Amino acid sequence: MKEMKKLFILEEDQLAAAELKQRLASSQWIKVCGEASGMEGVWSTIQAAQPDIVLIGSVKSAEIGVLCQQIRLCFPHIAFIAACSARELHWEPFFRNLGIWVLTKPVDVAQLEMVAGQAGMTPFGPPFHQPPFSPAFAVAEARQEKPYPVRSPEEKRLITIYGPKGGVGKTFLSRELAVYFAGQKKEGRPLNVLAVDFNLDLGTIATSLNLPRSPNLYTWVQAIDEQLNELAVREGRDPATVTHEEWQEYSMAVRLSPQDVSKYVVVHQETSLHVLTSPRDIRQSFEIKDYHLYIMLETLKQSHYDIVLIDTAPDTTDATIQALFFAQRVVMVGNPVVDAIENIQRMLKLLREAEYPEERIHICLNRLQRREMFTVEEIRGYFQLHPSRTLYTIPDDPEVKRSINTGVPLMLYPGRSAAKEAIETLGKVLGPSFVGESAAAVQTASKKRSSWLRWLRK
Repeated sequence: MKEMKKLFILEEDQLAAAELKQRLASSQWIKVCGEASGMEGVWSTIQAAQPDIVLIGSVKSAEIGVLCQQIRLCFPHIAFIAACSARELHWEPFFRNLGIWVLTKPVDVAQLEMVAGQAGMTPFGPPFHQPPFSPAFAVAEARQEKPYPVRSPEEKRLITIYGPKGGVGKTFLSRELAVYFAGQKKEGRPLNVLAVDFNLDLGTIATSLNLPRSPNLYTWVQAIDEQLNELAVREGRDPATVTHEEWQEYSMAVRLSPQDVSKYVVVHQETSLHVLTSPRDIRQSFEIKDYHLYIMLETLKQSHYDIVLIDTAPDTTDATIQALFFAQRVVMVGNPVVDAIENIQRMLKLLREAEYPEERIHICLNRLQRREMFTVEEIRGYFQLHPSRTLYTIPDDPEVKRSINTGVPLMLYPGRSAAKEAIETLGKVLGPSFVGESAAAVQTASKKRSSWLRWLRK
């Protein structure tokens, strides 16, 4: 008889977990080896149980995708299943892209048994090979970190700038916010700020700042690959024969020093802003894999930077999704035109159905003119924003075009402008508590300085 697969259940809904255990009692293929209703002590519990499969249901204190990736760092032999409700199924492509099986609630035992029979396979096809090193080695060497928290420490901030439509000023806003943060201070010293260009194919942050694009993300990827190749050779493997899934397993043993990030950045001399640019050659972006991105984001999370600001592509590729998963703040950028507004609404609907914490999300409409087809209040209503949430706006400003064409950030221009003040207001809300005013003070100040907003609504 085939050996039974050991299942660990991580589910806050204890009634649902009890019902599933009862239905599995007669299974000839699966036995429940442990369970947890929260994150407290889950690492030691999983290590003691040594399951083949972890089934994750409702865990409000952590993001499922990030949680699975971090458990995988410590236990690379485990397969993962996300049990999703009907309203969470929009996340299925993202979970599968991370190598996570997806089942709908209530979990059907027959489907669970079928997945258990293929626990050595990834949900997107190719075989999921066992690691070339023992699981015990991976557990001993891996950093046992807690899942990325929903509410993050105030002394650091990882911000992702995302726009579901191109051409709305997303990269411009990323540049200006990064320059704004670089000009702020903490305890008398300038903030350490890093801007990362995750638009791997067509990123332009370096161009917008008149910076060289070497070193860049691909330079870092090459350094990661050197370590991966060394691991494979030490295990007696030819790197040319290692599959993508095996590289994912090897990547769990890679240890990067957060201090090494500085090797791959270029510095904007006028502001001391550090920039991690996209590859120079678009063909190099094809060599950046999901495990490279995860290693880099984990390293950036542990780095010395006070603020890491990530500019993403207007898509839902792995780079963008991982940047959203890791973010403590997300800025969704659009224009006051029908297609841009519609795209933001579609993405908001997806994130809400996935129970993505709405307090992380900030919406910014760029290039507002005096007369628009929709008023700000009409757009607020369409997005179904809570009355306590602010819809941030940046007015159309002739200085913006000059700033883009000259490569000189608007934040460095002398004097005042409506767009500059609007970006500063957004920056104070996005940054940690020590950046500028507190969020409450910003809202009070913005009411006093809202004459241009009243002008827009005329």
